[in-house]
Amino acid sequence: MNIKINRISQTPLYLQIKCAIQNLILSGEIVPGYKMPSERKLADELSVHRNTVIKAYYELVDQGYLIVSSKRPKGYFVKEIAQDNFPFTRFFPLEKMIRYHFNDKEKLFLDIFCRSDRRDYISLGGIIMDESAYPAEEIGEIVRDLVHGPRDEAARMKKNICSLLFKENMYVSPKNIQLVSETNQALNHIMSLYVKAGDYVIAEEPVVPDNASMFRNKGIHLVTVPMEPDGMDIFQLEATIKKYAPKFIYTMPNYHNPTGIVMSLEKRQKLLELAGKYCIPIIEEDSQRDFRYVGNRLPSLYAQDKYRSVIYIDSFTLTFPCGIKTGYIVGPPDMIETLGRLIMVDETFVSSFGQYLLNEYIERGYFEQHTAWLAAHYSHKLDLLCRCLDQIAHLGIHYTKPKGGLLLWCTLDEHINERKLFQEAEKRGLLIVPGFLFYPQGYEGSGHIRLCFSNISDEDIQKATQILGEALKLSAQ
Repeated sequence: MNIKINRISQTPLYLQIKCAIQNLILSGEIVPGYKMPSERKLADELSVHRNTVIKAYYELVDQGYLIVSSKRPKGYFVKEIAQDNFPFTRFFPLEKMIRYHFNDKEKLFLDIFCRSDRRDYISLGGIIMDESAYPAEEIGEIVRDLVHGPRDEAARMKKNICSLLFKENMYVSPKNIQLVSETNQALNHIMSLYVKAGDYVIAEEPVVPDNASMFRNKGIHLVTVPMEPDGMDIFQLEATIKKYAPKFIYTMPNYHNPTGIVMSLEKRQKLLELAGKYCIPIIEEDSQRDFRYVGNRLPSLYAQDKYRSVIYIDSFTLTFPCGIKTGYIVGPPDMIETLGRLIMVDETFVSSFGQYLLNEYIERGYFEQHTAWLAAHYSHKLDLLCRCLDQIAHLGIHYTKPKGGLLLWCTLDEHINERKLFQEAEKRGLLIVPGFLFYPQGYEGSGHIRLCFSNISDEDIQKATQILGEALKLSAQ
């Protein structure tokens, strides 16, 4: 049997033998029914241990190339490879073979987002930043000052992120940071690195449909824990941990999407205690951190973590809205190093020119000025939206005003049909997001809608609430 072995190769000997026999079968050099040499005979022929041959043969049996007989004639035989009885009788269209799919809720959520930037709608739908929030003058200045092209901007970007996080009492070094384009991508990479199909992940409910879709299509079981006014229900969280033994807890403690809830300091500490007690790491997303309107900023889970159990993810997409997507993951160096390799394999890159603009923006002091301006700008939008909603509250819509963020989560009276409300508003040129989209398993009780005020003028906020009032009247059961 013509099998050659390279004894200095990094490929184990049993795999070399297995691959050689497999190629002999596929090439037709050894035919179906052919009796393979005994384990001992082939081991002697190749000058390897018998167990090496046994392991190679077992691999070939598992993959359907060999069969093993314990009756006479005993031994390993080449298996017939199906040809005439190939299971497919016709070409199967590619669209029927797709494994990744979106359910109806996820499709509607993405559709609302895609239409949120269209001028034929007034949008309280997707989180898309208003053009007035673009720091055009400062970016123009940076571009005019451009003397040379970007140079090692990723390393520079990591140092700037370290400086920004230092102000949040998060003390990290560049080796703790992996750059990505967006927080969704960060979450996807973390799942690819740690979680396999059939594993469980816990998240707060309501949950963003984008994330629910990602978990589901990876075969990950998403288990949700309800929100209370100060964050995740900790009692139910512990019961859920005991039942499902999840791989991760995913949370948005600051201005949760869609509810806008800020997790209290007490609950942050209890969450960390549970993570330490049950050895379950936490993924902390903080993408609306800079949109704080009232109150003091609470310390992040990462800053309080004494167990080294928290992975922190954030993005500049909302605070540097120039079409340049740059996000990042903060975690232990070993994890970050492996993530870097994974991202290289996926050929995922962040624009070096975009990083150059952002680096200059931060280092010239514009970023800190702009985030302060954004907080004031959107605090005004939220105040105006709340005042307008107060005028139609008698029609069955209520809210708890958040302390920050770009979203307002509204509760509807029980007699309001939220799906019909969405449809009636849409007919009149207003986009809102119905609350049922954020509940993968459905829910009981009153309905909800999410209103996003990131891309709407003051005049349109007033028009939007007038339309919403009309739609509420028509949506009563």
